[in-house]
Parts: sequence; C-alpha cells; structure tokens
Amino acid sequence: MLRPRTSPLAAVVSLAAGLTLTLTACDGSGGGSDTVATDTPSGTATASTGTGTGTGTGTGTGTGTGTGSPGVDGGRTMAPSGGSTGGGTGAGTGTGAGADGTRCRTSQLAFAVAPGSGAQSKGEQGAITVTLTNRGVKSCVMKGYPGVDLVGGPTRWSLPRQTSESPSTVTVRPGATTTFTVFYLPFDKGDGQEFRPKSIVVTPPNETHPHTLPWTYSSVLLQDGATHPGTYVGPVGSK
Repeated sequence: MLRPRTSPLAAVVSLAAGLTLTLTACDGSGGGSDTVATDTPSGTATASTGTGTGTGTGTGTGTGTGTGSPGVDGGRTMAPSGGSTGGGTGAGTGTGAGADGTRCRTSQLAFAVAPGSGAQSKGEQGAITVTLTNRGVKSCVMKGYPGVDLVGGPTRWSLPRQTSESPSTVTVRPGATTTFTVFYLPFDKGDGQEFRPKSIVVTPPNETHPHTLPWTYSSVLLQDGATHPGTYVGPVGSK
C-alpha cells in the first residue's frame, strides 16, 4: 500500500498557518496597556505597569518679604518753655514710612483743635493741641514734626521745633487720632512786638500739602528772630 507524500511546500504553508494562529491568541486583549504619567508632590511622574516608561519633572520657587509693625501713639505731655530751636519751615519734617507707601497724607487726615486748648491764665504760656484723625480705610504712619505757620496779615511765622523730646513712630489706624502741641507765649504790653495770628497752617510730616485751622486765641509775642523763642511746635505723638 502506498502512503501519500507531503511536499516540502505544503509543510512550510502548514507551519506558517500554525504560527499565525499562535500569535493571534497571544494578542487577543488588544495589546499591552499604554504608559500613563501621573503628577506627584515631588514633581516626578510615576509610570503605570506596561512595556513603556514615562518621566516628568517640575520645579517651583517663591519669595516673600514682610515688615514689622511700627510703634503706636503713646499720647502727649506739655513741654517746658524755651525747649526749641530756630529755623522753622512751612513743610513737615520727619522720616518716610518705607516702600509700602503707608505714610499719612494730608488728604486722608481730619484736622481739629482739641477742647481746652489755649493759655489757662494771663501771662502763662499757652498750649494748643491739634488732633489728626485718620479718615482713610488703611493704617498710616507718621514720625517727626509737622510744619506749623502762624499767619496774620502780612506776617507768616514758621514755628521752630521743640528738640527736648525725640520724635517716635506713630501708627494711626482708621478712625484713630494722634496729636501734636503748639506752645505759644502770649503778648503782654511792654514785652515786645505784638503778633495777632488769624490762622494756623499745618503740614503733616513728610507732606507738602497744608491744612488751615482758625486761630481763636490771644495775641502772641513775636519772636521770629529769637534763638529760643517761647512759641514752638512739638513732634507728632509727643508724650
């Protein structure tokens, strides 16, 4: 009995078909999972399982600055007569409030004369307390001397500063008030030249815009050429 013979070509075809079936079965899931990168707190990507890998890096930087709170107004007390220096000017003098621009500006302040100001008896040095109220929405800072001019007729007297007390930084919160004091020597007949002021022109420290208040007190002994006059101004927030 004769056996059928298989040709070499047929054997090759059968082997190729078998390999094709085998490969199709192994890939029945549609292939391996794709690589997915996820963010991590460190900034390095983590890859899921699979045949590929993925990495990613991220960096971040930040800077910040801060400033401390200035001091708070501590009130005031009267200064003795003669504690002053000559050479006053109309502009307020003091130190700036820094880069944040929080210095008190004339436009945000309300000016007034406190009740009870003025000389209490004849021949006595008078003291006028001027109040500065912050009517803005943010705190502001002052340090130094206001510019104070007494004006009456053709005379304008820029008062000297009291130097017996060092200025301190004053923070004025919204709606809060700080003060400074104008000391004056009333005129008495036979003392010298009489000066009748009509107004007080006030310029806050580090400002150039003035505010005018009425003068409702007695005449003043004019000492605009004296080295230590009895009329002068104290610093803002003086104690």
